[in-house]
Amino acid sequence: MSSERAAIAIEGLGKRYLIPRRDGSRLRAHLKEFLPFAGRDENDYFWALRDLDLEVRPGDVLGIVGKNGSGKSTLLKILSGVTPPTAGRAVLRGKIASLLEVGTGFHPDMTGRENVFMSGALLGIGQAEIRAKFDEIVDFSGIETFIDVPVKRYSSGMYVRLAYAVASMLRSDILILDEVMAVGDVSFREKSQKNIEKLAEEGRTILYVSHNARSVASLCTSGIILDGGRCVFRGTAKDTVTAYLRRVHHYDDAPDMNAAAHDLAAAPRMTHGKHVLRRASTHAPDGTPTNRFRTGGGMLVRIAYEGATVANPYFSVLVQNEFAERVATLHSTHQGGDLRIPANGVVECRTDDLRLGEGAYRLMLDFGSYGGTRAAMVSLDCVPNAIPIRVELGEYVKGIGLDSFQGAAHRSAWRLCDKDTGAA
Repeated sequence: MSSERAAIAIEGLGKRYLIPRRDGSRLRAHLKEFLPFAGRDENDYFWALRDLDLEVRPGDVLGIVGKNGSGKSTLLKILSGVTPPTAGRAVLRGKIASLLEVGTGFHPDMTGRENVFMSGALLGIGQAEIRAKFDEIVDFSGIETFIDVPVKRYSSGMYVRLAYAVASMLRSDILILDEVMAVGDVSFREKSQKNIEKLAEEGRTILYVSHNARSVASLCTSGIILDGGRCVFRGTAKDTVTAYLRRVHHYDDAPDMNAAAHDLAAAPRMTHGKHVLRRASTHAPDGTPTNRFRTGGGMLVRIAYEGATVANPYFSVLVQNEFAERVATLHSTHQGGDLRIPANGVVECRTDDLRLGEGAYRLMLDFGSYGGTRAAMVSLDCVPNAIPIRVELGEYVKGIGLDSFQGAAHRSAWRLCDKDTGAA
């Protein structure tokens, strides 16, 4: 598989660790590891990474996603040279810069300035080139005042800003980033995102690990999902994120995407207690059952319920995109006044202006008691994955359109005007 054109070629890569035990067998397990004749028992180990084959092309920005313990950080540590593999091999072509967890790479007793030069030297970069880039690195990190302070006195945000600036500004062919956006503030994340896009345009290969699905989708060109140390999916960044979120939110176990009516009696709940929400269905404005709608059009949601014997009852339809982000809230209290309903019945939620971008969505249904303020609301029965729907853009907006990740759709009018007076 190891193509000469690949920036990173991984074949059969695996890493196993000794499982700590309390029964006094730890020493025996160590002896088995280093003395083959002692006999090895696989029960003494777990594989953090196993049988991984992967090829990354120059200029690719690869997003790596997976649950905690799936093998993401282990993979990056092997590729960064922090830990050796147990099996297989990884071939990386070119200079490598990595930013793993906070605390990796810098010497705590050295100043920020000294660490910049040390990091450059470790990358094989000459002093003259480091000096030429130094002011740019410090400016990007935003820690000019503290550049001559030992980094052990830095906050985690300051540390990551400087470490990222060094890794990205000093020329490397492969940049390895592990949750770098999770520590910095909003301005740093925005600056880093633009910088990563620029680095990719320059042909640098980037491996990016993050639990932030939106940043993976927006920054990366491709992605993989790790689960139990194995690669279980590879595709475009958007397809990878979609597949990952389907796993996380159990969308694959959800109701039939092609059905408009769903029995909620046995559906998974986010609340404990009796099941008030029994059935639900989606309809076109004329009442025709459907789960396909158009941006700017209408939608009806009908909810059959039983045992709604509470004071000030409310119902909610919460619309979530494929990132499991709420993009719309339809709440019975928004129309004003109390909702007067019998203990058993069917309620209908109607909207005539569905301002959703094109894509797949999930409707979360919620029932509870409303005490007059948001703080007094109590959710009594919530079905998080009740109904899948699909929205098509239609003719509501034209041009490049709008997808499910870009927020609400609003028509707008544009014209040329005098910027000084505002006159046409």
